[in-house]
Amino acid sequence: MLLITLLPKLIDVDSNGHTGRSLSVTSRSLVLLGAIIVQLILGTIYGYSIFWEPLSSRIFPETITEAQQASLLAQGIDISEMKVVADDAAIDRERAIQQGYLKYAFSICVLSFAGVMVFAGRIQDIKGPRFPAIIGATLMGGGFLVAGLMNSPIVFFIAHSLFAGLVALLALMLFHAFFHDIDQEKHAMVKYAPLAIITIVVVASVSLAEQYVGKFQELDRLFLLWGTVGFLSGAGVGFAYVCPIAALVKWFPNHKGLVSGLAVAGFGFGAYLFSQKWGALGFIGEFGITRFFVVHGLVCLVGISLGALLLRNPPDTETKPALVSETTWQQTLRQPAFYVLWTMFFSASVAGLGVIGIMKLFAGEQLVTAAQEAGSILTDSDTAALMIKGASAVGVLAIFNALGRIVWGFISDRIGRTTTFVAMFTLQAITMFSLGAVKSELTLIIAASMVGFNYGGAFALFPSATADLFGAKNLGANYGWVFTSYGIAGVVGIAAGNAAKILTGSYIAAFSVAGSLCIASAALALWLHRMKTADSLE
Repeated sequence: MLLITLLPKLIDVDSNGHTGRSLSVTSRSLVLLGAIIVQLILGTIYGYSIFWEPLSSRIFPETITEAQQASLLAQGIDISEMKVVADDAAIDRERAIQQGYLKYAFSICVLSFAGVMVFAGRIQDIKGPRFPAIIGATLMGGGFLVAGLMNSPIVFFIAHSLFAGLVALLALMLFHAFFHDIDQEKHAMVKYAPLAIITIVVVASVSLAEQYVGKFQELDRLFLLWGTVGFLSGAGVGFAYVCPIAALVKWFPNHKGLVSGLAVAGFGFGAYLFSQKWGALGFIGEFGITRFFVVHGLVCLVGISLGALLLRNPPDTETKPALVSETTWQQTLRQPAFYVLWTMFFSASVAGLGVIGIMKLFAGEQLVTAAQEAGSILTDSDTAALMIKGASAVGVLAIFNALGRIVWGFISDRIGRTTTFVAMFTLQAITMFSLGAVKSELTLIIAASMVGFNYGGAFALFPSATADLFGAKNLGANYGWVFTSYGIAGVVGIAAGNAAKILTGSYIAAFSVAGSLCIASAALALWLHRMKTADSLE
């Protein structure tokens, strides 16, 4: 209802608050539509958890016990490609190890996403939103397409050489961004493309000479997965993610929080659609994971490209007087306000990602613990049923993740960014400190919804706050640097949760640390406001 009520007013009011013709309603509508399409497809990376189970059988050999080995040999069945372990408990451990290796694909994806945004944002600022978004569509779609062909030997050869060339190109462009004059940045891709091509040829020759392809079986497939669904898809998201946000902030300067929230709500909702039985999960169950990768790769390539074609900057972007000082990314990195904002985003991301990464397991364990404390004697089937009930919290978290992006963005436009930051961080801190006490299905769902709601709000507030502090003209590059905190938090949050579980037997300690960071960030928001006010008075 909120969205239906706000959209007509949002689209029909120009930056001066008048219903006018200087910025056409049709253009605004198309840019908003394109932004939502792009973000909806990009958001499917949050649904990666549905891949690990079906990928295990594709990448790793079947694991059997010694008893099963004897039985199969007696039947004359070839077990040369199977892995033999002592007993069922050893099989469980082996599967956990395999799942851990597969999950690195998501960590690589998040790091690639955040890292690539540093210079992809700058390309967006120079070339506009369409060009980098189409690059993102190509990288993300290509990543999934190549992963879908992982059973073809020639794919390993091509993917290995192309991946090495792309890494070289991105590394050289990043080097150029740091050490060359800013006016020459638009020539970086052309300048360094020949070096990337040379790298491709060298790697291809070495690969053939050493007969690399096929030597390591499951290791080949694992590295292919990390390089495609991990690195390439993450790079694609990094190129495309900031484009809709930067365009919308320029089209709707008086509603930066709301339009940022609307755009990235698609990112949050994409994960929910992706993980349903009538969505990707059902398709994988019926047709298999590799066929799904091919189909999803085509969807990414076509869908994001079509959305990108709807994106453009308003015609008067360059001539419109700026309400705040426009700073380049080099100038932004010299301002203390940047580091305060970076730390705040890090805190929000640690809290959110730390819970998202383990919510399915945590919720199930809480229900099992509650049943045991009540005196119930649980069978294996009872425990499995409780774990499934706990999984319902994941879907709720995804929905509220999307909703929080819209609501917090809208609120921030009305009451101010500082007040909204303080409210959001305080509410998230209370939720973090309360997680250890929730042990019923209802309270777990409420807690998951609050975590998702507050975590989602960060993705509406921080791009708009970046534009407030450093201007909209170079938002792509500036927000790219702020967003690096997300990539680091993706590793730290998950690692903290795992460490707490190993050392203490629960995740409570990690939640308490995240809650403390949120309290500190609420205080930092107030400090940031004082810094901004002091600067405006000078």
